[in-house]
Amino acid sequence: MRGVPILMYHHVNPTGNLVNVTPGRFEAQMRCLSRWGYRTVQTGELLEILSCGEAVPPKTVMITFDDGWLDNWLYAFPILKKYGLKAVLFVVTSWICDRPPRREVQPLPGHRECMRLLGSGRGEDLLLSWQELKEMEDSGLIDVQSHTHGHRRWDGGYGALRDELSRSKEMIEERLEKPCIGLCWPWGMDSPVQREAAMDAGFRLLFTTRKGCNSGAGDLSALKRVVIGNIGPLGFRKKLYINSRPWLSGLYLRVFGRGDG
Repeated sequence: MRGVPILMYHHVNPTGNLVNVTPGRFEAQMRCLSRWGYRTVQTGELLEILSCGEAVPPKTVMITFDDGWLDNWLYAFPILKKYGLKAVLFVVTSWICDRPPRREVQPLPGHRECMRLLGSGRGEDLLLSWQELKEMEDSGLIDVQSHTHGHRRWDGGYGALRDELSRSKEMIEERLEKPCIGLCWPWGMDSPVQREAAMDAGFRLLFTTRKGCNSGAGDLSALKRVVIGNIGPLGFRKKLYINSRPWLSGLYLRVFGRGDG
């Protein structure tokens, strides 16, 4: 049995670490996908694959980015275009600004500093604009989906959470004129009540930070992902191989727990 590995990224910029992948390393990873013949899918295609009851096509993979950082546009998007690879951007809708697309590549800080600056009110210089998202969507390579509206640890009631999620979904659909069926939980939260609220808000696919691969309709409300990080081709190939095979992924996690698989 085959599964679909869902690759998780945040930043692509010259500050390389687990959360920030350097442009050179990211291009090497994308070159591997292209040369090895992988098919990249977006949310509509993933929904069809996992709910049709048939075997997952070989070499199927999803590339995802969390939050909506400007470096996804400045560094990652040109590389994806170069290799003709599709990806999904999960954006926090309250963080997205209105400004013309920025064309000049500029240095950006690492994730921790980005979060600090965001908290001090400087998010507009670090995050994507609706205009940049629209240009990426129009390319056919980028599928913008929800990372909630406020990116907070949720401790409110069911109705308030449903309203928060509906607001994010509606903003994406209105601003980008497209369906929004995917939700990625911030902080990895996804209790049964939260899943119910998300499905009630109209989402069909719910993404988590749990490790592993995805192989059937039972995964749709708790999709697993694979943290990639600033690794080279050998490590990248290892993660793809393990997380394309449900039995091997499950065995690896039982043996190594929260290891790097």
